[in-house]
This record gives sequence, structure tokens and C-alpha cells, in this order.
Amino acid sequence: MEKLNVGVGLVPTRNEMSIAGGHEVRPYVLSHSIRLGSLALAHNIILSPMVGVTDAPFRRLCARGGSALMSGEMLSSQAIKFQNKKTLALLKFYPDERPVSSQIMGAEPSVMAEAAKIVENYGADVIDVNAGCPVPKIVKTKSGSALLKDEKRFAAILSAIVQAVKIPVTVKIRIGVRENEYLAPALAKLAEGCGVAAVIVHARPVSKRHSGRPDWEGLRQTVEAVNIPVIGNGGVNIPKDAEDFLRISGCAGVSVGRAAIGDIWIFNRIRHYLETGEEQSPPLEQEKLEVLWQHAQWAAEFFGERTGLLRLRKIVPYYVAGFPNAATFRSRANKIATLREWEELIEDTRKTFI
Repeated sequence: MEKLNVGVGLVPTRNEMSIAGGHEVRPYVLSHSIRLGSLALAHNIILSPMVGVTDAPFRRLCARGGSALMSGEMLSSQAIKFQNKKTLALLKFYPDERPVSSQIMGAEPSVMAEAAKIVENYGADVIDVNAGCPVPKIVKTKSGSALLKDEKRFAAILSAIVQAVKIPVTVKIRIGVRENEYLAPALAKLAEGCGVAAVIVHARPVSKRHSGRPDWEGLRQTVEAVNIPVIGNGGVNIPKDAEDFLRISGCAGVSVGRAAIGDIWIFNRIRHYLETGEEQSPPLEQEKLEVLWQHAQWAAEFFGERTGLLRLRKIVPYYVAGFPNAATFRSRANKIATLREWEELIEDTRKTFI
């Protein structure tokens, strides 16, 4: 019997066959529900965790934009265990952002398990384990992508967390450390044996960081290695990219990261494209401006006015890219620190669209 890797039955929709590394991948309905253990997602397009970006205000916006799962930014298991106030503050979840996944990182199985229990008690719907972060300061602690080369620690961490919590556990990995080094298939199989509900694979090696084309062959081999959902990530910028991930590799879903910053509607556009083959227009400048204003208000509410608006500065360029007055907008945004000033900036910019 042919293996279905998505948790639901699928029906072929086209006669053509896709090719990946000389192997044929049977085409399925590309937009479908997906199951992470006990949790059923409405569809298979989700938000990727991004440090400093996927906080509660941004996740709430992405829920409105159509993401099936909102993913929180990577948090240190040590900081969670020792009750770091700033870290615990990021574990506040709103009803309108569910289902929500919280990603944790660390190297000690017992600490990771304890942190996972705390996150579960705070109300997360899914625990995601980071085993792919390439940042040197993370790797030096034997965390993140260091786990790709440490199967014993990798398995011990996953087993400890799965045994500690009742909610689904996922793990995010990379294809490998270097090009054409496929560590992901064996790691995914190991994760499945530990009871993990799904594997999210950044389809580039650690050496490529966030550049280069996705490695379809490595991702396809990972999909074929397991019977749990494999979600592809890394380079999903437009709806056609998502189709390529799903059709060429056979992965169960895709995870969207930086392309969603300033464009929360991308999840709905991808889903529409997968279901109809039709490209929807990107958001108008006026629409992006209104979402930015909502983002500013929610950021101020969540973090406090000063901290929230300071955090917002780093992603303002994504919102205003393509604005005729983008440089002026960015300059003003980098100098203001109150909602009243933000409201004035938004109102002044609205007038330029009339």
C-alpha cells in the first residue's frame, strides 16, 4: 500500500508526474488538512518561528492572514526553567492566534523536558524543538544545528519531551550541515521513533544559512523515510514556491517565514493558488499600512509602548517596501516611540494615497 504522509487521505488531481532526482512523485491534492498527533490543522500552510518577529502581536496578524498554525519565536529552555521574566512574558497566548506552537532550544534533555512542561502549562498547543538554528552562539552550546551531528543527544531530548507533555511535539531540522549531506532522513526516522508528531525540514544545509535553492532531493528522501508529516521550509516566497515544495518533494505542508513579514495575507494567497491555480493580487499599500498600524497598537499593548514600538522598527521596512515615500517613512518610524506619533505618521501616509 502506498504511504500517505499527511495524516489524511488524498486524491490525485492531475495526470502528470513530477520528477525529483530521477524519482516520480505522485501528484496529490496540494491543499489539505494535516494532523500533528492529536491536533488537526485546517490546512497545510503554517508560520515559521522567527526570533524577534513571531511574537503574539505578529502571530495574531498571521492568524487573520490564514496561517493554519502560529509559531512562536525560539526560546531558551534554560531561561524558561529559571523563570526569566522577559522569556516567560513571551509565553502569553491569545484566543485569536490559536492553534499556537512554542519553539524551545537547548542541549540538556532534563532541562528541555522541564521547559516543555512549563510551556504546556502556559497554554501552548504544540511544542517545537529547534534542531536547526545555524547561529554560532547557539551551536556552541550544543543546541540548534549542533544536534544534527549528535544523534544520541537529539533522541534523548525528543524522548524526554514527548514523555513529559501531553500535547504534540514537533522538531525542526535542516537537510544537513553541508551540501549533498543528507542527515535529515535518518534524523526524521529517529524523531518518529521518539514519538514526535511531525518533522519540519529547512531544505537547505546549515552552510547555506538562508540562501540558495531548496534541496528537493534531500527533502524527498526525508518524506520517504517516515510515516509522520514532513513540512518543508526555506525559500517559500510566493505561492508557486509552495506548489514546488509540495509537488516535487511530496512533503505534507510548507512553513512560511520571512515572506510573511509585512505580508500576512500570503497564507491565504498560497492556499487559494493551491486550490485553484489562480494567483491573487498582493496587498495594496493602503492595506499594508492599516495592518502595520494594527501591529503597532498590539505591540504597544503586549510589550508596553516603548518596548513594543522599538521591536517594531526592525520589521517596518518589510511593510513599506515599494511605498513611494518608503525612505521618509522608515526615517520617521526610527525616531518615534509613542503611539500618538505613530498615529500621526500613519495618518500623514494615508493622505499620500488619496
